[in-house]
Amino acid sequence: MANTIETIPEKTRWEIATKGLTGAYIAISNALKQAVGQKKFEEFNGPLWYEAGKGAKEFADTLGLATENAGDVEGIMHLLAQTAMGPEFKFEVVEATKDRCVGKTTECPWHKRWKELGLDFDTCGAGHQAWGDGAAESLNPNFTFRLTKNMVRGDSHCEWVVERKK
Repeated sequence: MANTIETIPEKTRWEIATKGLTGAYIAISNALKQAVGQKKFEEFNGPLWYEAGKGAKEFADTLGLATENAGDVEGIMHLLAQTAMGPEFKFEVVEATKDRCVGKTTECPWHKRWKELGLDFDTCGAGHQAWGDGAAESLNPNFTFRLTKNMVRGDSHCEWVVERKK
């Protein structure tokens, strides 16, 4: 029985892992927010995601990925998000220069679990911003990350800007 995981198709295992991770996190977030309120939830949640984002540097170094321009930084963030949090993400780049890159997602496992649980509070805004801050800072401290749209706040998609510091 211990070796039967190989009988489950890889795509199915990946889907189960993604739903388990994001579902558990969203449920825990809801319980924490109910216990302490939105402000305290964000104060607790943001620093955790910031530290997680800082792992982007090791990820990029391990894979030998360039971190020279805005597109490099934003691209690594996409790749890391999908690698760590599953294939339900649908990303696209809507603007790219060496100094500025705008990314967009229209499908997100966190948002899907949020909708499935029928939640109505911002489970990921502070965390997404903090994760992006940590990732951008670790990848190339000459760049910043700014979350500009958020599906759980009612936008049709999430959007962020990776931009060279002025």
